[in-house]
Amino acid sequence: MKPIASVQEGLERLDTFVGNADDFELAVPETLLDPVGINMAILTDRVLARGWLPNGFVQRSGYRIYRYKAAD
Repeated sequence: MKPIASVQEGLERLDTFVGNADDFELAVPETLLDPVGINMAILTDRVLARGWLPNGFVQRSGYRIYRYKAAD
């Protein structure tokens, strides 16, 4: 899985994904994990707009793979 290069790319992946929340993963490089959390807030806002909830992440060397689930 290739990490996103920008927040905009992450938003585009979220917007164009067709399928269940359980099947979507978003690899975010540590360089986008700013201390205040603004970048992840922007991405999470789009996740919530899809009716999904965060479902943890897996740490890899240099990035995290975020997972999601459908909101009930």
